Amino acid sequence: MSTVERTVFYLRKGWRISSVYLFAGAFAAIFVCAPFADFRESGASQIVTILLFGAWASVFGVQAYRRFAGIKNRKPSIREWDDLKLGLLLVVGTYAAIQAAGGLIPLIYPVVFIVVALLVIYTPQWVGFTLVATAIGIEFAIAAFGPRGTSFYEGFVHSLFILSFAFINLLSPKAGIAKMRRCAEKVEAEAQAAMADDARAFQLIAPAKNRSRHDSREEEAQRLTNSSMNRLKGAMDHHVDLLKRTMKLNTCAVLWLDARGENLMVKKCISDTGNVITKPFNKGDGVLGAVLKHRKPLRLEGLRPGYGGLIYYAEPVAVTDFIGIPILEGDSMMGVLCADRIDGQPFDQGDVETMEASVESLLSIIAHERVFNQLQKTKSEQGKLLMASELLSRNPEEKDVLTAALIAVGRIVPFELGAVALVAEDGDQVVCEAAGPKSERLMGVVVSATESLAAAALKNRHYLPYRGELDPTQQILLSRNSQGIFAKMQSAMVLPLTSGETSIGTLILASSEQSVFDEEVRTTLQVMTNQLGAVIENARMYQKLKELATTDGLTGLPNHRIFQESLDKTLASSARFGNHLSVIFCDVDHFKNVNDTYGHPMGDLVLKRFSSILKKEVVRDTDLPARYGGEEFAIICEGTDTEGAVKLAERIRKDFEKEVFQTDQGRLQVTISMGIATYPIHARKKEELIELADTALYAAKEGGRNQVRTWKKGMQKKSS
Repeated sequence: MSTVERTVFYLRKGWRISSVYLFAGAFAAIFVCAPFADFRESGASQIVTILLFGAWASVFGVQAYRRFAGIKNRKPSIREWDDLKLGLLLVVGTYAAIQAAGGLIPLIYPVVFIVVALLVIYTPQWVGFTLVATAIGIEFAIAAFGPRGTSFYEGFVHSLFILSFAFINLLSPKAGIAKMRRCAEKVEAEAQAAMADDARAFQLIAPAKNRSRHDSREEEAQRLTNSSMNRLKGAMDHHVDLLKRTMKLNTCAVLWLDARGENLMVKKCISDTGNVITKPFNKGDGVLGAVLKHRKPLRLEGLRPGYGGLIYYAEPVAVTDFIGIPILEGDSMMGVLCADRIDGQPFDQGDVETMEASVESLLSIIAHERVFNQLQKTKSEQGKLLMASELLSRNPEEKDVLTAALIAVGRIVPFELGAVALVAEDGDQVVCEAAGPKSERLMGVVVSATESLAAAALKNRHYLPYRGELDPTQQILLSRNSQGIFAKMQSAMVLPLTSGETSIGTLILASSEQSVFDEEVRTTLQVMTNQLGAVIENARMYQKLKELATTDGLTGLPNHRIFQESLDKTLASSARFGNHLSVIFCDVDHFKNVNDTYGHPMGDLVLKRFSSILKKEVVRDTDLPARYGGEEFAIICEGTDTEGAVKLAERIRKDFEKEVFQTDQGRLQVTISMGIATYPIHARKKEELIELADTALYAAKEGGRNQVRTWKKGMQKKSS
């Protein structure tokens, strides 16, 4: 940049910064000194005044736009200077309006106090008092130079009032904030007390005792208890929400006995009805009392309208079916997991097993949370365990849990190689996650069942090796093929992962240093692995419940709901990036005849075989095959035009046409008809795209079946 350009640049920058101040000063000087006594009589004075106010309004509007239009993109310090400019214009404009209206007369003058109060409240403190000083300066300027001869005494009195208003409006919000802070502290104390009561009900902490006000140990344990309760409530949220969605319930609730075992309290409830009682009620009342008394699942169906046994409702609800599962921990009754429906659909044994599995998972989480809370030996140990727990609870997916587990272990104790091996369906342990140098060589390693420390630790449910010392020439950690990775390791620790009576796998750690895994570290790791086993089991339960909500049980394909949600997302993406999107509808030909002639098991086999072909042919991550309903399937092909969709559909059709099913009546071959519609060529809206693909499918059926048809103008379904 040349000297001339630099000079011009700084001149322009200086003008942008100072122009508002220069205008405000000039505007104030004109209205302070100019004679306006003949404002109402002189037409020229009126015109000049209107022009001046027009100029002021233009500058004020431009400055206001710059201040508020760029509020998100400008630095706080720049916004404060913008506030000063805007406030200065407002103060000067207010005094100018008062002068133009006849001077500092009592009827108009209080407007100054209002403006000052607003500026002090809504601008930074230094800006507010700068503007107050400006107002006082204008008062004395009017007294000295004003045409009406206002005395300095009046200016002094006005200045005192301005300062008083400024201080009053500065202190009032602070008093309000202090009051709000006290209220917030009271609410927080009540919430802490309620959380402590919940923790005692779940037996996460011991019953309350008389403690000193300054019991630092109790204060240190409070954070740990709060974290445990949040995780437990989060687990309840997951279970109750997934149960309600997958089982199509009206209400699903977890009710827990209080610490004295006298009353039931609703701990988590999701209901479409909305009038569930949140206050404690007697444990012996209604159907819940029957569940607690008999200590076994209770199913009721065909309930009459207004049935009063469901005491968790404030008013009778038209419930038709009810199920209650006792929450038993050993011989101790803890509470009830209950649900109801209003659609007349009774609960079956499968529903009982699903809810019992959720109860077991919740009890497992609670049990491990209790163990976790009992470990309060030292502040350092508590911090490490809390950190580990938070990492494990961050994500419900099994893969994320395993990754978080190794991260948490690394913060508890340094290791060079770490791995988690889980028991597969065939009973062998397989390394599912690893960390450290060359850890990729451990992924997928099958643990030797006869000679490895990992197998022995899992079988005996006890840590190995003794004292954490490793001799790589004599002791095999995983398998002989992978032993070379541990050749330089001198310390190791293999800990079993269990959940109740179930053995899940092992955690394997190794270090090249000696005496890394001493007794203190081992104890902390054992506590963490106890929780880890429960978290892994919970992640698997979460995955199963998630699959029930999103996957068709017969074919393993995404269900109709997922198809609709995915189509919404892919249509939005296609519209944004201008891509094609094709939808293929598929329908098994003469499927009713297959069921009637060969039986429903053969019909199910046909649907499974076709779904297998879809999984094999639809391989792109951006595409989605789904079961639409009955014998109908649908495929979303993102970024695919009509020609590409036809090629894919023909491959699928030909593959299925070759399938041969062996039945008691002989060989069976089944065909498929398919219809295609493409965005944006054929339709731009989801409903229209689905309708056109279905119309093309109808045309394929009418045209002789076993064919692929693309929607064309004139195609339509015949009215039935």
